[in-house]
Amino acid sequence: MKKLIQLTLLNFLQGSREKIFWLVFFFYLFILAVTFFMGILSVGETAAVLRSAGLLGIEIIGLLLIAFSLTFGFHQEKDNHMPELMSVYFSRPVYIGSKLLSYLFICLFYLILAGLGLSAILIFNKAFAFYNLIGIFSIFLKLSIITGFALVFSVLFGSALMAFISTLSIYIASEVSKEALRIVSVSGNKILKSFFDILYYILPNMDKLDLKTAAVYGKLPPFAYLTGITSYTIIYILFLWLLAALIFLKKEL
Repeated sequence: MKKLIQLTLLNFLQGSREKIFWLVFFFYLFILAVTFFMGILSVGETAAVLRSAGLLGIEIIGLLLIAFSLTFGFHQEKDNHMPELMSVYFSRPVYIGSKLLSYLFICLFYLILAGLGLSAILIFNKAFAFYNLIGIFSIFLKLSIITGFALVFSVLFGSALMAFISTLSIYIASEVSKEALRIVSVSGNKILKSFFDILYYILPNMDKLDLKTAAVYGKLPPFAYLTGITSYTIIYILFLWLLAALIFLKKEL
């Protein structure tokens, strides 16, 4: 456990100092500026537009940050033979676990900074409400699962670009799987419906984790629901860590 904490802290400090982290964050500041002007232009719906655009911007930029920095950072370390050096002092599951935890902390760090920026704009426009924090929390759950997938693909593929594209593909597929299942159900094709049923339950159920719209309009689910989706996320992340660790154990460094 001590080695895991040490390596996680090292990876977190390294990841949060990377240029890509701050480049993406400054790009988010630009998104915040656009959100601010959207609020000015949307007469009568300023609060809803600011919250919706702000939360969506936080999620999309966070997705790009995690997917890009983890996949390309992992392969950069691999090219520099860092996994070989680390394997002398740490086991492979610990190394993979530290990668996962460190990028979860980086994701949380980004969301705190982005959330503070959005809150400042909402307060300035008298549109802030504490249930906006639930929206940010749901984004953290979604991005945590995507972090796990990014790690799995980074270990699985020898190309950082392939890992990056696969991570984005999983995110998109997870976002549209519920609607795709609904469309297929209407078509009446039982074979296709069975296939999409299986696909829906294998992919992370982002529709159940996504609380952005509920946060925008203040229609929050009960505490039991929040506990349920949090538990679901933790279990899914543990499964992805185990999968990444097993793949990494089979790989030659």
